Amino acid sequence: MSGGADGGRRPGPGWAGALADLVVPLECAGCGRAHERWCADCAGTLLGAPLRVRTRADLRVPAWALARHTGAPARAVSAYKDRGRPDLARPIGAALASGIDALRAAGELAEASERPTVLIPAPASPRARRRRGFDHVRDVVDALAAELAGSVPGGPVAVAPVLEVRGRVRDAAGLDARARSDNLAGRIRRRPGRTPIPASRGAPSSVAALLASPATVILVDDVVTTGATAAACVEVLRAGGLRVDGVLTVTAA
Repeated sequence: MSGGADGGRRPGPGWAGALADLVVPLECAGCGRAHERWCADCAGTLLGAPLRVRTRADLRVPAWALARHTGAPARAVSAYKDRGRPDLARPIGAALASGIDALRAAGELAEASERPTVLIPAPASPRARRRRGFDHVRDVVDALAAELAGSVPGGPVAVAPVLEVRGRVRDAAGLDARARSDNLAGRIRRRPGRTPIPASRGAPSSVAALLASPATVILVDDVVTTGATAAACVEVLRAGGLRVDGVLTVTAA
């Protein structure tokens, strides 16, 4: 499993890479190093044992982050979600996979061979998806799932996009814990109907199968601040009969 820069240098003939850099200069999202998308030094800031996070909102489950929301990790998250760097989904997903491996090794999560791993992306509002042009958390979770499914020894892995945001929500930047909670009240819900789940062999293939099968269920998001979003998601899942084992984010503010 790669914890590095995901082949940080642009592949292909030298002249093609140089021409591309003239149009859109490639630089590390963490430190700005030229000709790197995510250099080894910055990649190292997301490696190691995830941090246990305490949030103002009561999550009722453990929460971990790969790093504090500062320096290279914060700049990478910002570049990925808001500054046109969707290419960072793969290295961020690889770092999250390494974090899950570390949590398993520490006994915080069940081993991959013991039960399927189900990854639930925290939902983005329709407005945020339109503004960014993609679902940033879902893309990272897809990359994370691919890393876990390809690991040895591995186990069944499924991505379960079972949550959605309905109605209009404000940008959470600058809101305190109570305002963030009020902003999301009643707006995060389970998707209606039978939601299919992209799955590897042996993993649950639908919400119904997921509810009937013991699994390690992890809610994944990019940043945890007060924990309001994660708490709302966990509560909706619990109300639907789904036990969440933990919340994992890239950074903690």
